[in-house]
Amino acid sequence: MGAPPGRARVRLLLCSGLLTLLTLAACRDPAAAAGTALFVTTEFEPSLNLTRLRVSGTADGAEVPTTLLPEDSSRELRNGETFRVLLDGAANGTQATVRVQGLRGDATVATGEATASVRDGYEVEVTVRLTSGPTPDGGADGGTGTFCLDCPDGCCRDGFCTARTFRTCGVGGVACEACDADRTDTCTPRGTCGCGTGPACGLNADRCGGGKCACGNSAACSPGLACIGGACRCDPTTCNGCCEGNSCIPAPNKNQCGKGGATCKKCEKKCNPDGTCD
Repeated sequence: MGAPPGRARVRLLLCSGLLTLLTLAACRDPAAAAGTALFVTTEFEPSLNLTRLRVSGTADGAEVPTTLLPEDSSRELRNGETFRVLLDGAANGTQATVRVQGLRGDATVATGEATASVRDGYEVEVTVRLTSGPTPDGGADGGTGTFCLDCPDGCCRDGFCTARTFRTCGVGGVACEACDADRTDTCTPRGTCGCGTGPACGLNADRCGGGKCACGNSAACSPGLACIGGACRCDPTTCNGCCEGNSCIPAPNKNQCGKGGATCKKCEKKCNPDGTCD
């Protein structure tokens, strides 16, 4: 029998097998079961490349504590991963809902949930199908973006696979990105924003024109210089050595000593590795 009405106290636990995400065969062994529980099987497309699961839910009016599984994943998850939620004190016949978010790194790329009736003293099997798209509360993948299945050459916009373009850049079904109109002019076959056949322009340029990075009306600045106001200047954001006018001295020496874009100075004896003089 379940706990007396009004006095049920749910103690929610996860079986140790899930925390290491092994084959979990031992987790399902009836001899290892600890009374009332949900045995959850997750189903998802392998192409999602999930690395962790975020599990939450409710049971007998109590919230299931949100838990990340495994604590430290060293492999991609496989379709059919299982875990157990133990419900200590949940009343017989009450509803338990388990919600699962599939993560790839820190990004939520799929969600799913399932509800089952609690059976006091028994383990109830539940299957949660993880799919990309809006979360149950109406958000888009937990607010971290969207992901589309079967979208190898495009990106995901509002839940739909979209062709790769300068304004919708990405491949493999990841969330679309709008490329910077100033520093890029294309979406590369790898799904990244670029300038011509190269990467997006960096701090040494202020625009991408004709497939090439440029600073003002000239070519992109040399290594160590930043494009500021349309001109190449020595700046702490780009020069690791010291600045001699608008030249970056990458290897400080006795006559040009300094670090981090500081103005070069002349030393009496030598320039130390930290940019100070002796």
